[in-house]
Amino acid sequence: MAVSESKPLQPLPGRSGWLMGLRETLAYLRDPDRFVAERSAAFGPVFGTTLFFRPTAVVGGVEGVADFLQQEEVIAESSLPAAFTALHTPYGALNQHGERHRATRAGYGPVLNRAALQQALPVLDRGFSAFAERVQQQGSTRLAKELKLLCLNLFAEIFAGEALSSAEQDAFQTYNAALLSLSTRLPSFRRGQQALAFLQEQMQQRLERFRRGELQGSCLAVFSANRDEQDQPWSDERIVTATILLIWGAYIEVAALLASSLILSRDQPQVRERILAEARQHPLQSSTAETSLQAWDLPYTQGVLREALRLLPPGGGGFRLAAADVAIAGYRIPAGTVVTADPRIGNRLAALFPEPDRFQPERWLESSGSRCPLAGTALRLPRGAWFPGGTGQHGCPGIPLAELCGRIFLVRWMQAIGRWQLPAAAAAIPYTLLPIRIPTDAFCLEVEAP
Repeated sequence: MAVSESKPLQPLPGRSGWLMGLRETLAYLRDPDRFVAERSAAFGPVFGTTLFFRPTAVVGGVEGVADFLQQEEVIAESSLPAAFTALHTPYGALNQHGERHRATRAGYGPVLNRAALQQALPVLDRGFSAFAERVQQQGSTRLAKELKLLCLNLFAEIFAGEALSSAEQDAFQTYNAALLSLSTRLPSFRRGQQALAFLQEQMQQRLERFRRGELQGSCLAVFSANRDEQDQPWSDERIVTATILLIWGAYIEVAALLASSLILSRDQPQVRERILAEARQHPLQSSTAETSLQAWDLPYTQGVLREALRLLPPGGGGFRLAAADVAIAGYRIPAGTVVTADPRIGNRLAALFPEPDRFQPERWLESSGSRCPLAGTALRLPRGAWFPGGTGQHGCPGIPLAELCGRIFLVRWMQAIGRWQLPAAAAAIPYTLLPIRIPTDAFCLEVEAP
């Protein structure tokens, strides 16, 4: 809602001040999920803090998110940390707003629509089937490490024509790590710049091969035909950089989703049984044969993925700047405040998700004939209650692709693997928490064949 003098507004509850802001930033960097959970429990679903030396409003809950969406044009400019902003480049959608952002999102559309997913399906099925079979033979997997490399190569093949070299794989992971640099003067940031420059050189070579008819790739084809906000063709630099950013944006979040779905279901054999039963009811062909996208519309398997996104979300919301005073959930948020709509708050609200700490895929299924008291409850959520990957204009356009990957992965995993568990000596699952929540490369699962 717009700020109205006739309706008194309250200042944001929370913690502020320079010294407190330093403590808040360090606490956020240590564990962003815990940070959001503790402060929303203390102050409510909309609260104030100071992050990265900027006053920040964290917004959750149905009322708060609805107000945020109503005022998006005022809360539009990116306010990401300087290192992230520089490495994400002017071509990255997270750095854009207004006409430039709308042109970029329109340019992404043909790469991520249903027709594009159908074209990607055989590549994804082949890759996930081979991965599951390999893990079965190995008897264990460094789950996150192997999934990150798998997703990198699958998305490079789909978007840019072929899998990555080992040097390109290393560069992507160096680039991803550098996004967390606290200063553009640090060596980690310079390594990120070098990695990005190397990837741009390599992608330029792919673009030239595409133009000679030697290589295919959905981003290379679509972006080459795109027009910008001034109706000009995309430059080569924009084509290759946007392709890199789309591969980057897809690989680690999808890998995190796949890992989380297995972590949450590892002690629940009924999940595997239901996924397999659902798969048997659909005409899913082997990875060497064509199959329709509609055949992979698996409601229960989708419910497993959505519970994974709810309980172990890969990340929070983006950071955007309020250009004028705004009112959210009865609070005044002054101009110049950084505002982030964070999905992690609503994900744990009992009013939205009864028994919120419980892993219950049936939430996402029609309740007809089900004995589960939670069945169907997530299908009646109001707008703003559920937004994995962000919301509004800057919501992630790749959620359908991520969920397709997840459905294929879970079916092929369950067909090849009968049981998976932590090693006996493992006390807990180690996580990398920023910029994406995902188990560390050392995390291992032991598996058994069916």
